[in-house]
Amino acid sequence: MSSQPLSIHVIGCGLIGTSIALALQEAGYRVSVQDINPEHVKQAEDMGIEATQGASIDLVFVCVPPSAAASTLNDSFARFPGALFLDVSSVRGSILDSLESSLCESGRVMGAHPMAGREVSGPGAARADLFQDRTWVLTSGSQESQEIAAAVIADMGGNVVSMEPKDHDRAVALVSHAPQLVSSALAAQLVDAANSDLAISGAGLGDTIRIAGSDPKLWGDILQGNAKEVSQVLRKVSQELAELSSALEVQDRNRVELTLRAGNQGKARIPGKHGGRANEFEAVNVMISDKPGSLADLFAVVGKLDINLEDVRIEHVMGRPSGIVQLYVPAGESQALEIGLQDMNFDTRGRQ
Repeated sequence: MSSQPLSIHVIGCGLIGTSIALALQEAGYRVSVQDINPEHVKQAEDMGIEATQGASIDLVFVCVPPSAAASTLNDSFARFPGALFLDVSSVRGSILDSLESSLCESGRVMGAHPMAGREVSGPGAARADLFQDRTWVLTSGSQESQEIAAAVIADMGGNVVSMEPKDHDRAVALVSHAPQLVSSALAAQLVDAANSDLAISGAGLGDTIRIAGSDPKLWGDILQGNAKEVSQVLRKVSQELAELSSALEVQDRNRVELTLRAGNQGKARIPGKHGGRANEFEAVNVMISDKPGSLADLFAVVGKLDINLEDVRIEHVMGRPSGIVQLYVPAGESQALEIGLQDMNFDTRGRQ
């Protein structure tokens, strides 16, 4: 590949494909796109992305549903001679099984799964910053292909880890695919719920079912492609829930607390920022008015206090034009933040 900026083509203008095109264009690459849906292409063009590809393409991102990935790769391989193909599908095994042997042997076709997304879909939801500080999982491919992919992903703000295809599918079943079904299964219980019950729902339910708003057709495709691994995770979750149900019926508090403690331990194992050790955070609760500028004023004061925010959550107060903002900071800094906010006449509501 030349030292000049790569010419990159994106097949599929959904959320991920269009976000890739926007991020690469912002990074200075020559980018073109295509999609079977003309409306998606038009939306991408309206964002300033070219639909006409150049004479020579160095790298192709394949951003189609998993069920169409293998056929798209098989059909496109000869069309872009010498190009590197990065398939962003969130499953690998089922796709590799359907690829022509010449593609697998070439070293020019590899998985590049971004651990990023949104619960909304389509090019209209695309963002150039979608991959900032996000991990991409690279599978298969030659050493040269891995190095090129890593460099391009770094230019989109991402970082890479390499995994074998089978390890990737097992991992995403646990950290991505099963959570989607668990969230959707819980949200499905709300369909026939009484309005009076839903009226008292709070942030806990909202956090748990947030991803239940995802595209059913796309996720049905993803889950089918990784069905064996996902089903194994779900069996374990189902067994845990069944035991909890039985424990509650006989008021076995020890068994219930066993799962709660294990949940604490599992949550603590999720890596912290930049993939490092999980961090200990404290939260300061602040009541603010639900009107333009309120959050900006709050963040401005936090900035003047020189305290780094690790996370922010907002819980709207039922029946009132206000909300409680939870400001998460490193352990040991919550008291200084609370005092500083009180000095600036903010209505703090305790720490946790």
